[in-house]
Amino acid sequence: MTPPRVSIVTTVYDRVACLDRCLRAMAHNTYADVEQLVVSDCPPPDIQDQIRHVVGSADPRLRVQHYNLPERHNDWGMTPAWVGVTQALGDYVCFLSDDNAYLPDHFTPLVALLDQHPALGFVYSSCLYAGQTKLRQAPPMGSRIDLGQPLFRRQVLLDAFPRGFPWHEFAWDWRLISALMARGVTWRHHDALSFVFRLAAYPYLQKALA
Repeated sequence: MTPPRVSIVTTVYDRVACLDRCLRAMAHNTYADVEQLVVSDCPPPDIQDQIRHVVGSADPRLRVQHYNLPERHNDWGMTPAWVGVTQALGDYVCFLSDDNAYLPDHFTPLVALLDQHPALGFVYSSCLYAGQTKLRQAPPMGSRIDLGQPLFRRQVLLDAFPRGFPWHEFAWDWRLISALMARGVTWRHHDALSFVFRLAAYPYLQKALA
């Protein structure tokens, strides 16, 4: 099987219902050349069984793999996210938390930008944020961008963090983005509201993506 262009890393602990909604939403994705890596942070055995069931029941058009960490890290998803990066096959990688979602047309324009501009290290969409506001900041700024928005070149992450993500704090998503920018990694904003932070805050989208 040909490796996918895009790898989606989804971290989870015990929010099985959220994960199920997340995978159902991904089934509506119009860009087919993707894989989704579900990385669980060593939840209890019964939760692991439920996660395996949800992954196994995902739409057969999706390429979904499940990885369970052998021990609990409880570091705001950083270790599971990095495991996903190392296991990913795609040229491009993104991070989709279990309670968030991408709208169906999210990937096509972002992949096109990275394909057309090899110097770009990451591109990012705009965001519907928790039913409260919209994040469409350019340039990226702390508290005005979520980790689910960018699509990164995977090699950029591997080059920048050869030993994994080095932080141990809640706001590590901005630390990641700002660290890349400090290294001179270039970016571009595609101003389309195609990433949803907290899908449950948008009942009409939750229904449309069920």
